[in-house]
Amino acid sequence: MKQNFFKYMLAAAAALAVLAGCTKNFENLAKNVYGVSDEQMAQDGLALGGMLQQLERSVIIYRYGTWLDSDYQIMYNLCAETWCGYMAPTLGDGHNAGWDVNDGWHRRMFTVKYQYAMGGYTNFEKSALEYGMENELALAKVLKVASMHQVADYYGPIAYSHTGDLSNLYDPLDQVYLQFFDELDESIETLEKVAASGAKLLEDYDLVYGGDAVKWVQFANSLRLRLAMRVSYADPGLAREEAEKSIASPFGVVVANSGNAVIAEAGVRHPIYTINVEFNDADTQMGASLDSYLNGYNDPRMFLIAKPAADGKLHGVRPGISPSSWTNYKNTAAKVSAPNASIYKICWLNAAEVAFLRAEGALKGWNMGGTAQEFYEQGIKLSFEEWGADGAAAYIANTSAKPADFRDNVARAHASAPSQVTIAWSNADSDEKKLEKIATQKWIALFPNSCEAWAEYRRLHYPVLIAPANNFSNGVVNTEQGIRRVPYPVSEQTDNPEGYASGVAALGGADNAGVRLWWDAKPFNN
Repeated sequence: MKQNFFKYMLAAAAALAVLAGCTKNFENLAKNVYGVSDEQMAQDGLALGGMLQQLERSVIIYRYGTWLDSDYQIMYNLCAETWCGYMAPTLGDGHNAGWDVNDGWHRRMFTVKYQYAMGGYTNFEKSALEYGMENELALAKVLKVASMHQVADYYGPIAYSHTGDLSNLYDPLDQVYLQFFDELDESIETLEKVAASGAKLLEDYDLVYGGDAVKWVQFANSLRLRLAMRVSYADPGLAREEAEKSIASPFGVVVANSGNAVIAEAGVRHPIYTINVEFNDADTQMGASLDSYLNGYNDPRMFLIAKPAADGKLHGVRPGISPSSWTNYKNTAAKVSAPNASIYKICWLNAAEVAFLRAEGALKGWNMGGTAQEFYEQGIKLSFEEWGADGAAAYIANTSAKPADFRDNVARAHASAPSQVTIAWSNADSDEKKLEKIATQKWIALFPNSCEAWAEYRRLHYPVLIAPANNFSNGVVNTEQGIRRVPYPVSEQTDNPEGYASGVAALGGADNAGVRLWWDAKPFNN
């Protein structure tokens, strides 16, 4: 990655013009139009404002202005959205949906994040240190972790502490997570002081919270809780320490939808809507697993999450099918899936996710500030509220609804219901059954945040997903367990052989899609 990384870093400066429109021709804009000094730019936040927006837009890549950035489609839609059961590609045989990973697709998470997120952070850090803006730098570190943990959760060991060094070696994944926690701990300590003072952070540029330091602290604590739970099977002691630390913070975590981390820029539609509705020849549709759970539960959110077919029902596509023709699978008369037209916001983290994380922590006996049942039911209510759906109370009390058998609306790629899990909480259930309920409802509430949904599916093995009709991995990927990670970009083997070798060694297995990551430590068949 030596050659590639420096190429990404050089491109990051140019990317500012694309990713942050207000910083196009930044030097000329600052000097010729405003005629201000560097000191004045620092005081006004202009020097860092555009860089902040680049970092925010890099957490989940999405549509910019009037054109669609295909990075979202390749990084998420054809990868994590498929592997977590939300979507299924309808663009040909032998691809990601059948566990035959495509380097042209899965490498994009690596290259784009290093270019925009890490490259953007490096530029931000340099300017923040120059201008003595330590509070803003703390915020940038939180955004770096929010962005780069997706890369670590895709690949495993990554270049993090050595990024930009001539060696450019990869860090083992457990060490990467320790760095994430150190950076979050340090940043939260700084941001708590800002929040207590009532000061704002780059409020004229912040696309998420408008500079509200209290909400940024709550987001950072929630992110720390998310990552703490991620390592709970690999390092339970560390996980509990970081999780309880987040809850104990004087500003706490996100508890209401008003605190959701959301970008809602004018003219921005969620890329899934564009991909599945505006494209004349849609490349993906709703997956069979999402079909099974939404239909089986008669979920009141179902027609807000997806559009019905001509028969008024939701029809998904089973991954890994190999039909003689894809035409009917692309035909909206058969089925079509997309977020409701009103859901154009890009959400990194919502209050429902946080509630379900607390439910799991409470189930483990950790101090989460309430019981597992309380947080489980709260998570469902928050999700219904977020989607604008009615009937949360009846849904929570439902003791009989179960996932439905999947019926292919075009051909015969049917499948039995993947699970018999019900909705209503029961103290008589085993802890494992309670965990399945928490994970299943969190998976629905996370839609369409596929990076989290896929990571949590790998960590918890829930919800149980419908297996692909065909496994094209030649035995590399276990059909029932699914893809556990993605291989490093092929270019790394030649561009950064030392770094690549260090990554594979730290991985502890072959560089393929069947190898489990360090935090993917829960035994199967529990």
